[in-house]
Amino acid sequence: AATTMTWTNGTGADATKIVLSKTFTSLSPSAHTIAESGLFNSTVVDASGMLARQAFTGVALSNGDSITITWTFTVGN
Repeated sequence: AATTMTWTNGTGADATKIVLSKTFTSLSPSAHTIAESGLFNSTVVDASGMLARQAFTGVALSNGDSITITWTFTVGN
């Protein structure tokens, strides 16, 4: 679940923006690489409904490292 949510209402030529953000901290004793993010409509494992998915250049995380994923949706113009 997103820990930071903001909604900026657009007026005139400015579009409405919805921003969702979550920081994840690695607790794995071995390094691993994060290379994609997904935004789902539920936190239940067997529920369906992926709203968005983004692959990106891998980011290596060691134990204790953090990564923040931010989704910004622009609605309107």
